[in-house]
Amino acid sequence: MKKSLSQKPARKPRSSQFEMTPAMEARMQKAMVSIGNIADKQARKDDKVQREARMAIAETFDAWLDWLEETAPDQVEEVFFELGCFATATNRRRMFKHAKAPEGVAGRAQEQVDQWKAEEEAAKAGAAEEVHGKFSDAESDG
Repeated sequence: MKKSLSQKPARKPRSSQFEMTPAMEARMQKAMVSIGNIADKQARKDDKVQREARMAIAETFDAWLDWLEETAPDQVEEVFFELGCFATATNRRRMFKHAKAPEGVAGRAQEQVDQWKAEEEAAKAGAAEEVHGKFSDAESDG
């Protein structure tokens, strides 16, 4: 008695690597260019909106300072102090040339910035010393 087992046809192994045809590559390239153009256009729109927002704040700042001088004159110095603390050195110098900037606030802001820098350097030095101490302890244990 013969056993008749039907044999399955041998499958060709699938190619594990996908290969794009030149037409597919051309369509992909065109799609990528299109996506890049859309993203660029959106980024330029977003930049414009942010530029306009900053301009609106800048144009309103003097009117707000005038109102602040009338309603809470002591707050004008605080505003300039806080802005000066977070400005770059160049912007800080420019900022304190403003007609409404109170005298002495530039020095006060610079002192605060110097204090923050000193605290940051001390923290870095403390962290470096701690790392060095752990390294020395590890060497002496080994």
